[in-house]
Amino acid sequence: MRKTCLSCIILIIILCCITNTYALDVKITGDRLSVDADQVPLQSILQRIADLGIIIRIEPQLNPKISASFENWKIQKGLASILKSVNHILIWTSIEGPLGPISRLAEIQVFKPGKKERIKPLGIRSSLAIVRNSKNEALFVKDEILLRFKPGMSLLELTKLLKQIGGTVIDSHVASGIYKIRLEENSDIPSLVEQVTRHPRVAKAEPNYVYPIAMPYKNSAPTAPVSMFFDTLSPGGGASVAILDTGLGSDSGLEAFVLASFDAMNPAEPISDSLGHGTQMALIAAGVVKPFGAGEDFKVQVPIIPIRVFDNNGFTSNFSIMRSVDFALNHDARVMSLSWGSGTRSDFLENVLDLANAKGLIVVASAGNEPTGKPVYPAAYPSVVGVGALAPDGKFWKKSNYGNFVRLYAPGFAALPVGYEGDPGVYAGTSIAAAFVANIIANYISENPKATKQEILSILTKQ
Repeated sequence: MRKTCLSCIILIIILCCITNTYALDVKITGDRLSVDADQVPLQSILQRIADLGIIIRIEPQLNPKISASFENWKIQKGLASILKSVNHILIWTSIEGPLGPISRLAEIQVFKPGKKERIKPLGIRSSLAIVRNSKNEALFVKDEILLRFKPGMSLLELTKLLKQIGGTVIDSHVASGIYKIRLEENSDIPSLVEQVTRHPRVAKAEPNYVYPIAMPYKNSAPTAPVSMFFDTLSPGGGASVAILDTGLGSDSGLEAFVLASFDAMNPAEPISDSLGHGTQMALIAAGVVKPFGAGEDFKVQVPIIPIRVFDNNGFTSNFSIMRSVDFALNHDARVMSLSWGSGTRSDFLENVLDLANAKGLIVVASAGNEPTGKPVYPAAYPSVVGVGALAPDGKFWKKSNYGNFVRLYAPGFAALPVGYEGDPGVYAGTSIAAAFVANIIANYISENPKATKQEILSILTKQ
């Protein structure tokens, strides 16, 4: 009897598990929607659509089960079929680019009649979906590629190409003429890049490469209070440093130093910092925390433009960086600090940083915390100032990378009141050195507004 009851219980559990699972397939290609769902909760379908890059705002209590099966319907018709029991609004946007404006569905709002004020965001991604290339170990965003076309490409030809590869234009970087394309789920990105590159009108195709934040070394807890200098600073005074990093904490104390801020991962949200690395670099770049070995009298403060370009797991993508470079340029940054890098080289990222350099933005990047002598990007791009680290005694730090691409070495140890995924303490790394060099360059430009990049580097290398 006991065995029978136990078998019944097991059978009930299995049946419940089967009952709670469901088949769901959602695809968007261009302006066409395909859905295959049988008694699937509405919010599960909308979450799949949100994963394809469309903002979803919905009344939280709305979640009826939906059955639908159609292929390649116009998005408006397909959504009307799924959302026929509720009110909904579709918000469209125009993606600008060298081929002309491309219309794209940007947002779906779902609510009961008269209850629109109750809608809340659904499925805001806090991290990138990342894949590793098994051949070269490069990281890239899942199901995305970046494309640039040759002169003569038309919107009609683009539409045909997207249909062939199952892609949808979801954004563009106007200055460089790069389009971001979302592909079908679980696409073989390296193979698709090779395929698309053979198109006669495609100038260049790349995965949307991903880079990790530099892992700093924590030496110890501070043996004395951290030396911080919160002098009054006029936010409009002096050359500013844009810091593309993990963001800025709300309790950093740097409010008077911030000219502008931006969250490239969630542009509609205020900037934050769940990891701490960006706040550390902001303190160094602003001149509020002085690295060991900087000199007793050294105390230089400059305005900053913190930009959150990394997700909650410490990864960023080429396209997020491009968007952030635009923000820095649009807010008149004179120096940009990039305290991160990898061995992955990208023609697209190099091109965007070259364009920024041509507009007078001096880009500084860390050389890496592994002494391999191998190039680390973006520090190794010709238009970028690669920075290695010095120990507190002024000698080369044994864990700093080196090589012909390293233009400068600077103090790389500091006692920081904010930890990186941990407690405050003494941290070391080329990240600190790069942020410190950005601070020095911004100060020099403030005092010498007409100074050229070569003049500044010549002076710094002689010190």
